[in-house]
Amino acid sequence: MTEIELEPLAAPKTHLWWAVVATALCFFPFGIVALIFAIRTISAVDRGDLAAAQESSLRARRWLKITIIVGLVVNGLLLVIFGFMGAFST
Repeated sequence: MTEIELEPLAAPKTHLWWAVVATALCFFPFGIVALIFAIRTISAVDRGDLAAAQESSLRARRWLKITIIVGLVVNGLLLVIFGFMGAFST
């Protein structure tokens, strides 16, 4: 009989650092959601539940993208609005 060696599954990325940065710089409410899923990824890896860790990692990444996009749109709109109000004129 031949033995089949299975490679151990690698733990998914937590995206924690990016979630912290996106929360601080982009859009706070959605960044908190990304942080929660990043922390859930770490907890699932610690429990050894790699399927749940993978799912949480994907959700953290999805919320990171949403946070960055919404943050850029909101900050861009604020710059345009304040620009029309004359906030940047000398």
